[in-house]
Amino acid sequence: MSMKKLYIGLFISVVLGADIHAQQIFRRTQFPLNTFMVNPAAAGTQSYIPVFLSYRNQWTGFSGAPKTMVASAHTPLPFNLGTGVIIYNDNTGGAISRTGVEASASYKTEISDRDAVSFGLSLTASQFKFANSKLKAYDPNDVTLNGGLDESKMLYDATFGFLVYGKQYYAGFSIPQLFRAKMKFNQSLDPNENSNWRHFQFMGSYRYYINEVFDIQPSAFIRLTKATPAQIDVNVKVNYLDYAWAGFTYRHKDALALMLGGTWNEFTLGYSFDLTISKARNLSPFTHEIIVGYYIQRNNGKFKLSKLGPKRLSRGSLVH
Repeated sequence: MSMKKLYIGLFISVVLGADIHAQQIFRRTQFPLNTFMVNPAAAGTQSYIPVFLSYRNQWTGFSGAPKTMVASAHTPLPFNLGTGVIIYNDNTGGAISRTGVEASASYKTEISDRDAVSFGLSLTASQFKFANSKLKAYDPNDVTLNGGLDESKMLYDATFGFLVYGKQYYAGFSIPQLFRAKMKFNQSLDPNENSNWRHFQFMGSYRYYINEVFDIQPSAFIRLTKATPAQIDVNVKVNYLDYAWAGFTYRHKDALALMLGGTWNEFTLGYSFDLTISKARNLSPFTHEIIVGYYIQRNNGKFKLSKLGPKRLSRGSLVH
């Protein structure tokens, strides 16, 4: 096996999967706060424009730890349309990094007075960099190392999404890396190797109002690929008057996570702390994720209730 194949395999299994489950898409623990990050069908499902910035740091305390930064925003348009954009940089802190942009469009239609369905499609462009010069190879003459020269490839792909949602719930699925774009490095022995894996993601949530002050929001996220076991996230989030929340996540055979956050006027701040419980904890015991949101007001400077959203505060909607 070439060193490049070995390194890519380790990158996929340890850095992204964190539990020897091969994943090519970075984790997003706080997806209940920003559903658009995992499903383009969520674009434009609210009457305001949510803008989010997130930062995720793995291998805490490790020199050159993997870091992921994401910016996203989406907005409704006339004629039941929506649009949005995601910009990200996923850097392992070593030889592999990916910078990309996802441009999304959606169409939604009502199926009742309080329920709707939305279809979304995002086109993605990402630059995949492999820094051969940073590798410490057992065989420096390995032809797949490209003579120690760094390599960079542009990949173009797409994500399809579907979402059905109402006053207190949503459920849907998305398929990232739909076309399985191929990286085709210069020294690749097989032109079909190093391609994107098609992922199948399922998500759902329900918001139950305990009283006028508290509500509880369980949610789940399942990610599947053809070659790997399922990644299952189960979340429970308790909200206080749409101003503060605390939550808990269990990621099957991988990690436990605690989430805290709050909303002040147009600002939202969320924090999650992931504690690895698999064997990967020896390399990556902790992960920190911070997400900051700003709600751009529309409709004459006021947050109006979304026609398809809950009848409380628009900002309290499940689909952000």
